[in-house]
Amino acid sequence: MALAGSVPVQADSGSRQALSVPAAVITLPEGEHAILVEKQTQRLYVYRQDDGLQQLVRVFDAACSTGEAPGPKQVEGDKKTPEGVYFLVDEHLEKDLTPIYGPRAFPTDYPHLLDRLQGKTGYAIWIHGTNRPLKPMDTNGCIALENPGVLRLSEYVTRHVTPVIIQQTIPYADPQDLLEWKTGVICFVSQWIQAQHSGGAEAYQSFYLPESLPDSREWEAWAVQRQKALDFGEAFQIRISRIGIYRHENLFVVAMDVVLIRGRDQFMLGRRRLFVRLYGQETLGIAADEFQDVTLPRTSLAVMADGAAHLLPSR
Repeated sequence: MALAGSVPVQADSGSRQALSVPAAVITLPEGEHAILVEKQTQRLYVYRQDDGLQQLVRVFDAACSTGEAPGPKQVEGDKKTPEGVYFLVDEHLEKDLTPIYGPRAFPTDYPHLLDRLQGKTGYAIWIHGTNRPLKPMDTNGCIALENPGVLRLSEYVTRHVTPVIIQQTIPYADPQDLLEWKTGVICFVSQWIQAQHSGGAEAYQSFYLPESLPDSREWEAWAVQRQKALDFGEAFQIRISRIGIYRHENLFVVAMDVVLIRGRDQFMLGRRRLFVRLYGQETLGIAADEFQDVTLPRTSLAVMADGAAHLLPSR
């Protein structure tokens, strides 16, 4: 199945020998960090991107404890830790916590939109400290660190931006592979943004997998605002920044700040996240799409349309 706007993206290569960096972190926003959790070894790692070398550098490494039951979390109460790409959405200080959580706790966004679409349930999956000796696979699904470690971790966290990538075993890749994946995904995202600028509903929907097509009525709401801007003499532009691209198995997660611009005016829409599935060996398609930091659940196109209304003059 070929999707309009799709581009070749190379799959894992067995031909290169210099497998040296985690395959999950394709690119990070400038100055930000990524947290990786490996269940098999019960270790937590923090990486930053060396802007000069465009490679990942490990800056922190600590023992951790994950859920007492093996496998990825599926339902509430299964005592499993989720697997995939998540984000830290808050920070609780010691004064707000009971001793079992230590001096700091960071809630993740499990279950995110794709989890919910797949029927996964549960809540309150945190990274936190502990008032007990740390033992492997000893939590109800959270990720626990010794207290000095969780305090150190707080130095690397930006809410809604810092990814937590949880895997049974961390795969490694040649940095050149990561560069190729980054190029392919950014090309795909650029074409998708262009469809929002000037394309029609069919062109926009072609970037989505069949089971994930946006509601055509939501597109019409955005298209109405887009036409109003043209009627007033100046079209909207969409600018993205602080882009992060992460990979878990055949799924890329793309997170970015999105600003809507009209002339000299701009409106910050928020941090938008795409779940982009590698379909076959070379085709990309969006499996889910959301603004991850909005207070009320709304479709992404509804957020776009509401933001556009703020930039249009009233008649």
